[in-house]
Amino acid sequence: MKKIRLNTVRIKKKLYLKVPSTIEEAYNLNENNTVEVSLYNQEDKEQTKLWPVHPEDLSLIKFFISKDVYTMNMNNRIYVPEKYRFFFPVANLDFLLNTNSGTIKTHMSSNGYLNKGLRYWFSLNGPLMNDDLVTILLIDEDKLIYEMDYKKNENNNL
Repeated sequence: MKKIRLNTVRIKKKLYLKVPSTIEEAYNLNENNTVEVSLYNQEDKEQTKLWPVHPEDLSLIKFFISKDVYTMNMNNRIYVPEKYRFFFPVANLDFLLNTNSGTIKTHMSSNGYLNKGLRYWFSLNGPLMNDDLVTILLIDEDKLIYEMDYKKNENNNL
């Protein structure tokens, strides 16, 4: 593994890591390439102390449907909050998702939606509503197999 130093750059209140142009050229990097980064903290020299939970240790994620995105039902897609997208393969790489409607071949879009093959799932489960719970379990990392459980918010059924 080759260690390099990255500088942080703030653009419109968001922090980005700037890759040196020599590295960009040497590795033929373009926009939307995936680069693994290891963080170093001078006070805490052990990597394991930077985060209470390591992403690679997670086998499931849970999130509630946000009131901002539940109206996207007409497009038969499920929005995954940005902080959970690391859990899935890179954008537009197909994976299998076991559901109550069968196994779906789908992928994560670059803007954070599970948006392929969900039409039948939506016809069985109805529209997503605010505060419905989605749980996704990683079944087989090598074969890219996941399982999704969906629970409607009981207050939505009143």
